[in-house]
Amino acid sequence: MEQEAEIDRLPIDLLAQIFLMITSFTDLAQASGVCRKWKQGVKQALARRQTLSFAGFKMDDDSTARLVHHAYSLKELDIAWSENPWIFSSFGIVSQLASIDAFHDSSRSRWGCQITDNGLCQISLANCVSSLTSISLWGITGITDKGVVKL
Repeated sequence: MEQEAEIDRLPIDLLAQIFLMITSFTDLAQASGVCRKWKQGVKQALARRQTLSFAGFKMDDDSTARLVHHAYSLKELDIAWSENPWIFSSFGIVSQLASIDAFHDSSRSRWGCQITDNGLCQISLANCVSSLTSISLWGITGITDKGVVKL
């Protein structure tokens, strides 16, 4: 009879507490792919998170809304544009843009956050929205006052 590995005996609550300390989306995405128990731990960690910052990530509407919907305790949400973008896909894969030269062209805004009014509408349906004390949308070019009003 095989003995259970020590790591497999960690309770999900403890895993969630450990994952709560990880700020890298890359690391969280990789951890959630280890096994079902770790995926549940990552979900619980997101639920406990009080701040989420997507600054510097090229987020789309669906990815952003999905993460915000999992963050039940969220108080601060930062979706601001940054000059150091990362790409975050709906599949949980994060990778840094390969070419720094891309930042120096005339269409800088295309590297910023891809949130639109539709994304803000999706976020507005999250349970945590009524508890938010801070929302940063600085530099986001794909939104209008119509989307902001929904929040």
